[in-house]
Amino acid sequence: MIKETSEARPMVETILIVDDTPANLGVLAETLGAAGYRIMVAEDGEEALAQTAQSIPDLILLDVMMPGIDGFETCRRFKALPATRDVPVLFMTALNETVDKVRAFAAGAVDYICKPIEHEEAKARVRTHLTLRRLQRELERELALKERFMQIAGHDLRNPLCLILMAVGMASRERGRPEEAARRLEDIRESALQMRRIIDTFLELRPPGSNGAGPARIDLNVMVEAVARQHALAAEDKGIRLSTEISAALPTVRVDPAAAYQALTNFTSNALKFTPRGGAVTIRTRGMDGAVRIELQDSGPGVPESERGLLFKEYARLSPKPTAGEESNGLGLAIVRHLVESQGGRAGADFPAAGGSIFWFELPAG
Repeated sequence: MIKETSEARPMVETILIVDDTPANLGVLAETLGAAGYRIMVAEDGEEALAQTAQSIPDLILLDVMMPGIDGFETCRRFKALPATRDVPVLFMTALNETVDKVRAFAAGAVDYICKPIEHEEAKARVRTHLTLRRLQRELERELALKERFMQIAGHDLRNPLCLILMAVGMASRERGRPEEAARRLEDIRESALQMRRIIDTFLELRPPGSNGAGPARIDLNVMVEAVARQHALAAEDKGIRLSTEISAALPTVRVDPAAAYQALTNFTSNALKFTPRGGAVTIRTRGMDGAVRIELQDSGPGVPESERGLLFKEYARLSPKPTAGEESNGLGLAIVRHLVESQGGRAGADFPAAGGSIFWFELPAG
């Protein structure tokens, strides 16, 4: 039974009414249905449990005295199930003794309504507990989002921080060579700016890849050269030949620059991490039909075919290991996919027969 009110609702909330008296069910269902809620009904505890196995309500109105399992036991079973554990339960009862009310709360109820039911009171209590439930869900979403941000920030801050520490170490060994020292200072500046972008995104609680100023038209060739410069020291430290192959007349893309930069730095640090000493990594740009592709080709061990389905999944543990003991937590590729897809693009990987890997992402030209 669904009835709409004149008051706009972002979503229709569902109430399960459990009562063994059909007359009570009908009147209460009509009252709450007229208030704009979707109504589910059940005449005993077993039927109520069976219904919630198919559809989870937002709130349950539960009679205490019913045949079979009573309301107290029904409530306990709701609270024992992961799917209905957090659904608020309001008892409907003619029992007025304190001990009965205590039993209701002990079983997991959040409130109770005394019989005979005053319908205005019932609607008020329902509104209150549905509002509390919505606020609880919003808080849970915000906490989950914050935890996700912390995971991404923790992962993506590690790379520029390592580059800063590496540049500081190199600069300390190059005293008396002002040109080299200036290069290291610029490396430190670029890495620090990247860290600031990541921290700003986190502190403003914007989804990673969402720029508060909106998307901008950018030249990915310029971005590729900047990322290559930033990682040149890390490549040099492992004896890896890091090069770029820039496509002439590359179309621009309209995306969040921070998202594209973060995705590319993740791919680049990942390629350097899994390429052995003395190997090669090439960052390449290509114009596609309506899109621009960036490819990271490395001379690493590749990924066994049996494990390729795990690529881009969070915390995936694959058999290839970093070649110089670098830390890997299985988040980098998943972050790239999230960032790229947030900009309307896609990411993937190819494995040439000659060996190595080509990790790529595409962004729509515009």
